[in-house]
Amino acid sequence: MTVAIRGRDRVAVASAGRSWAIPLVRHGRHLELECLETLNELEALRDVWQGLETRCPEPFGYFQSFDWCLSWCRVFLAPEKTDVRARVYVLWDGADCVMIWPMMTRRISPAITLLVPLTAPMNQYSTLLYDPARFDRDAGRAVLDEIRRDRGLDAVCLDHVPQSALLADILQGQGVSPEDGQQSSILDLSAITDWESHHRALPKKQRLQRNSRRNRLEKLGALDYRVYPAGSAGYADNVDRCIALKQAWLRDTGRLGRDVFDPRFAAFLRDLGTRANEGDDGVYLHALTLDGSPIAMEIGMRFRDDYYCFLGAIDLAYQKHSPGKVQMESAQRWAIETGIRRFDFLNDPSAYKSSWTNATEPLTAFYVPLTSLGRLYCHHWMAGLRPHVRSIYHRFGAQIRARLLSAVDAVQRLLGRHGGSMVLVLCCIP
Repeated sequence: MTVAIRGRDRVAVASAGRSWAIPLVRHGRHLELECLETLNELEALRDVWQGLETRCPEPFGYFQSFDWCLSWCRVFLAPEKTDVRARVYVLWDGADCVMIWPMMTRRISPAITLLVPLTAPMNQYSTLLYDPARFDRDAGRAVLDEIRRDRGLDAVCLDHVPQSALLADILQGQGVSPEDGQQSSILDLSAITDWESHHRALPKKQRLQRNSRRNRLEKLGALDYRVYPAGSAGYADNVDRCIALKQAWLRDTGRLGRDVFDPRFAAFLRDLGTRANEGDDGVYLHALTLDGSPIAMEIGMRFRDDYYCFLGAIDLAYQKHSPGKVQMESAQRWAIETGIRRFDFLNDPSAYKSSWTNATEPLTAFYVPLTSLGRLYCHHWMAGLRPHVRSIYHRFGAQIRARLLSAVDAVQRLLGRHGGSMVLVLCCIP
């Protein structure tokens, strides 16, 4: 593999806030790597982007899809702010797009700038889209080599990379990774033909538990279940209700989830999926109601017959009745009846998932330093101290966690934006 840079000062172009393109020579093929930064440039790539989505053979690609990425950019990218900037890498073979890697820069302090997945930390998987006939590990390494030459970056930080993905192969041996890996929990539905046979095949104890939960709720009032596609009547209002329930649960349990409290988050979810036009793909809000009031809700995304459970919430007044599990059972029935292939609970390591799933996907992380500051950050914080601090934090009870978060918020308000950001880093929240 040989790489050539010709006729363009990439650093000067990037610092001026404009896109850049670099020719790559690979086995006699003249490829061009382009970096897009503006919303208009990304919007213009819609047909190409969505075409590559259909050709990419890998699962787990929803969080690099056009709808997810552009919906996020429309809400969260502010032209006047420089702490977050899109860096979407596009590899062209002549007029054909063979790779899209949606990334962005994030300035976490005045001295450190990271390259992270576009939409992080909301994205649940880190991967890239590619044409399997014209893009491989070697081409990916050439792209990575070009990115590493960017003098404006201190490190490339990627969490939740599926081990089966080509990106994991491209990054193999690059940088450092935390010792403890994660995994996603998945219900593989490919061999399940109908809901009734699936329910009958469950262990007797599970069947009795599930029936008992539903029966207890039905004794309290009229139980109903509805699914709202994005853009349908009632969808936007229920998004707000779902987020409000989630915020109450986060405060009550002292969980980390500050993005959920960002007012832009609701705007993002209300817009997400409303432009999707690929059959049944899109965003769905599930609502379990008691006498017309939601007691358990979930926002999830269907993409290429995979379903991702993105955000679940319950009314804490009914917590002892386990409404979230009743809602989950209804969502899985809906998934089977509508032809979903895989029901993905994503990477949260909650123990309850084992009784609802039958498969896992190992995940890894890669932290690639590009400068001496980046090396300190990657080795000593991301792969060193942070996992241990987070583990200790999650061992605390809900009341202690809630008090800690309240103290962090108070210090953040006192110190202002940059001082508060440093406190959040020290408390392992980013």
